[in-house]
Amino acid sequence: MPTNYKVPTKILFNRGDELSFRKEEKLKVDKNKLIDLLDWININKGYKLYENRVISSTYFDNKDFRMFKDSEEGCVPRKKIRLRSYSKDKHSVGNTLLEIKISSVEGRYKTSSKLFNLNKALSIGILDSDYGICMPKVRVTYTREYFSIHNVRLTIDQDIKYEKINSDGQNIYLNTDPNIIVEIKADMGVPIEYLFKMFPFERVRFSKYSRAINYSLIGDVNA
Repeated sequence: MPTNYKVPTKILFNRGDELSFRKEEKLKVDKNKLIDLLDWININKGYKLYENRVISSTYFDNKDFRMFKDSEEGCVPRKKIRLRSYSKDKHSVGNTLLEIKISSVEGRYKTSSKLFNLNKALSIGILDSDYGICMPKVRVTYTREYFSIHNVRLTIDQDIKYEKINSDGQNIYLNTDPNIIVEIKADMGVPIEYLFKMFPFERVRFSKYSRAINYSLIGDVNA
């Protein structure tokens, strides 16, 4: 990422609320042991927050795939730009959010907005102050389950599908990821020691965007 990139200490939503940083950790859980995880959630008095829903995200990057490279290298600060909707159908006006996720030394946070031109973003790209012109590269679709356990949100993502977007903006089906991804999200005030004690699972790095790009460039979703 450009060296002059600066992460603001706070972001304001349109409604005027301050956007807080949060901790995010991904847990390594074998897909064949998902039933064991669900049993663990039940034993620990976890409960479902919402009904399952499909999430669809289209990720943007510049011609050099700089955001992908920053993610692979784990450098901070770094950024992801994506469109998000809650349907397997194409993104539509009014039902799609433009989201920017920033990982910084201070933590991670996300901004969301419906105030953007969807057709313009998909056809000619998004101009970002740090990465320049960014075009849609891949679309990732999956099913998410939401739980609350130990006062922390836990999500389980399954049936993760990756699609490459060609120069004409058309989706080319790629593959279904054989993995599931489990993530916990907590306020910055929650001690890391608490998370390790209450969630005794191995941690893992997992980026759906990086996985999608790795597969489209290398052809190996297990990379």
